[in-house]
Amino acid sequence: MEITGKGWLVIAPSSPFYELAKKENLPCCTLCAAWVLDVAHDVCGLTVSDYARYNKAWWKAANVWDRDKPWSALEAAKEKLGGSVEYREKVNGDAPPLTAGSWHIIQRWGRLDLNESGLEDDQVVGNSYGHTYLAYAPAGAGDVTIVQSSIKKGYRVSTGAWEGGAGLDGLSVGVLTLPCYTEDVEGK
Repeated sequence: MEITGKGWLVIAPSSPFYELAKKENLPCCTLCAAWVLDVAHDVCGLTVSDYARYNKAWWKAANVWDRDKPWSALEAAKEKLGGSVEYREKVNGDAPPLTAGSWHIIQRWGRLDLNESGLEDDQVVGNSYGHTYLAYAPAGAGDVTIVQSSIKKGYRVSTGAWEGGAGLDGLSVGVLTLPCYTEDVEGK
């Protein structure tokens, strides 16, 4: 499957995904999870429930329902599409790099309980806050495209430079870099 082009088709203004995202102020992880399901399985849901019904256990992980697994959105997306995760416990002018010509799913957290090194044992605590979004880094020169949503601000697409801390300084950040092409990861 060719992920790069399909990722753009999923967010095209005529797509069911776009219509749903514009109609509802989707939570950030819900937007990313729906995008992953459309890229991987052509779910093309008309409602959030259509996506959630596709695979309830996966949906829960993709939407970070377990406070002991704050990075589960990235793990769930990787399960469907493959790729590799780069993690920064705390960004200090050194946001994880993006790969030219690739889609990425970025998850950031503030005030996580970081525990030991690595992301495996991080935990959400009472005052933790996070956000998950899509980013596409062009193959040639140009700005990164960010696709995101939140309950408060709704669906939005913007472009900008990805350099230095990329606006992520002080936050814990995981970046899932998706391959341009992938075999069917689940073997279906």
